[in-house]
Amino acid sequence: MNKEIAFYLGAIVALFLLLLAWLFSTPEAIARFAAPDYLKTETTVVKVILKNGHGSGVSIGNGFVVTAAHVVQDSKTATLKTKHGRNMEAVVLWSNKEYDIALLRFEGAKMDAASLDCRLAQAGDFITAYGNPLNVEFASAYGRIAGEPRAFGPWQSVFVTDITTVMGQSGGPVFDADGRLIGITVGVMGAPMGFSHSLVGYGFVVPSRAVCDLLARGEPA
Repeated sequence: MNKEIAFYLGAIVALFLLLLAWLFSTPEAIARFAAPDYLKTETTVVKVILKNGHGSGVSIGNGFVVTAAHVVQDSKTATLKTKHGRNMEAVVLWSNKEYDIALLRFEGAKMDAASLDCRLAQAGDFITAYGNPLNVEFASAYGRIAGEPRAFGPWQSVFVTDITTVMGQSGGPVFDADGRLIGITVGVMGAPMGFSHSLVGYGFVVPSRAVCDLLARGEPA
């Protein structure tokens, strides 16, 4: 009887081990176990559409969307397009040109929200940037923070990144390796032509800490 019990127990353990091996053998399973469900990335990205062009933005919850100030310029409204192809009308609540950050608000629709992290990310951290470069919608790029925040060019506070940055990505979110929102893309520098919002080169990202400070004020400085 003891031998029979040992045999069945061994068979159960073997089946359990096979099941574990199968669970971790698929990309979907690996992704499921690798990151918590509450961390949202690409489904929080929007395309910000205006009459004279487009940029990118990110939903931070309750209908609020953060983008770059130079994307909306002096516009009072903008159209937001989600990754699933839905269009929503949004109002520009405020725009801070010193930090190049703007806050928009849409109503009625529901959308995933990014986890805004108010800590300061560090140089060398792995990051992922999402946006809408040129005519390519909802694309991602990968790299690292290449320099600590500093006042640089037209920006009050930006990270330097080694991510390829192209016109249309401005206003898009930058996430850390854990899927937390740590910055907003605002521009790029391509030598030897100086500062631009469209050239390919080192990217510039407003740190999430600065975004949190602006949101806490409730209006631009």
